Amino acid sequence: MALLKDIPQVDAATHIQMEYSLLWEEYQRAKQRIQDLEKENAYLKEQLLLMKQRQFGKKSEAGEPVVNSGQWQVVSSHVRHKGKKTRGRMIDTSELPRHKIYHFLNAEEQHCHCGALLERMGEETSEQLEVVPLRIYVVEHIRGKYACRQCHSIQMAPKPMAPIPKALAGGSLLTEVIINKYQYHLPLYRQSKILESYNALIPDNTLGNWVMQSGSGMVPIYEAFWEAVLEARYLQVDETPIKVLKPEKTAYLWAYYAPHVGKGLVVFEFNLTRNGSVAEERLKSFKGLLQTDGYAGYQNLRTWKDVTGFGCMTHGRRKFSEVLKITKNPDGIAAELITRLKPVYALEARMRDLEVSFHTRKRLRQKYAWPLLKALHVWLRQNLNQVPPKSALGMAMNYMLNQWGYLIAYLRHGCVEIDTNLVENLIRPTALGKKNWLFMGHEESGKIHALWFSLIISAIINGLNPRVYIHFLLNKIHDIRIKAVDPRTLLPHTIDRVALQIFADQQIAFSKLLLNSS
Repeated sequence: MALLKDIPQVDAATHIQMEYSLLWEEYQRAKQRIQDLEKENAYLKEQLLLMKQRQFGKKSEAGEPVVNSGQWQVVSSHVRHKGKKTRGRMIDTSELPRHKIYHFLNAEEQHCHCGALLERMGEETSEQLEVVPLRIYVVEHIRGKYACRQCHSIQMAPKPMAPIPKALAGGSLLTEVIINKYQYHLPLYRQSKILESYNALIPDNTLGNWVMQSGSGMVPIYEAFWEAVLEARYLQVDETPIKVLKPEKTAYLWAYYAPHVGKGLVVFEFNLTRNGSVAEERLKSFKGLLQTDGYAGYQNLRTWKDVTGFGCMTHGRRKFSEVLKITKNPDGIAAELITRLKPVYALEARMRDLEVSFHTRKRLRQKYAWPLLKALHVWLRQNLNQVPPKSALGMAMNYMLNQWGYLIAYLRHGCVEIDTNLVENLIRPTALGKKNWLFMGHEESGKIHALWFSLIISAIINGLNPRVYIHFLLNKIHDIRIKAVDPRTLLPHTIDRVALQIFADQQIAFSKLLLNSS
């Protein structure tokens, strides 16, 4: 690469070469995709025939529960329907349960104004969305007792173990509280008020104790998260400040993201300090590619024998964007640097859209991005002396030059990103939470916060419904406690999705039963 000439911009011929390379890769992917689709098509045809038989085979609405109420009837139906496409409608209702309400004219109304008897000629259907308010109910576990008249021993029928021993909270209520707090960022005192409106008087400190105790039961899964992440070859690491009440200070939530474990696995760590020793202690067994921003706390890690360090191009570019916002000079150095980086980022975006292989990504980066970045480096050094070193622009240029080796290291590895945007995006949900509940109570609660964030965000990354996933895990706490199940089989990328779907279907069926019995 050192023999390549400086190319300050992409000319027409280079553009054509770039497009040809990308299109050839896209053609190969499309060819394979066609073969996969042919196999999938045969399978779907078979499934379609089965679905038609189930949905349109011989059946009668007489089997549906009908509630009579004067002039109208309610028919409860939970069969999935294809929602009608109405002009301007942007809400898909096809996956929602349905309750049909039939409206009829009574005997007196079935006469025309002319005196003739009206005859039914058809019907017209319209839809409206409704919601069933939160329902809090009590499940009574009634256990049969059996006695032996000979030895006078007594046995009782077993019952499911509760997620928290001797606690009133069941798995579904715990899930509701946890999801509301960590996915939707609703503070516990607000949840307590909401529950009170449904006649459930549960103090927020009780909710907090439940969250802590159920989190403690999840620690083996949390540790399995760490094992999976630290075994990965490529990690992105970042940190964000967060207030803690006892002791009153600024603590930090560290994020370790393995993009290539499943569809991605992120694990959070709470610590009272931002010192680089936190990441060093956590990553002491890690061997591979480590990508971070330019924070000095990561510098020692980059020098480790088994670690290859990478920087974040976005952090470097962001400093020039900030300068541009201040100076508003479209012809200045900051604006030119951003312009020079545009084709580099355009290449990354195009390869991401086409989902090219790591091998192809490395080849295209070295062929097209490297000349641009090499020319950018020369340009930076030529212009550095023209800028006061203590100015915002001078510091931005020095940051990029000092980090240069780490910023361009991604060119040699197709599996590494150009920046740390992936892990930054995963930290953002926690930032929204901080705005709502402001602080963490103490160090121990901070660790449980990190645990729940890890489980919920990783579930979302891997395409799981976090509500179903967390509820499923809560029901497994006893099995985990007695080591009847391996926590590593419960991670978002390793969990038995068939078992998870069966569990979800059971919960839906139970909800329908409650709804129909009201």
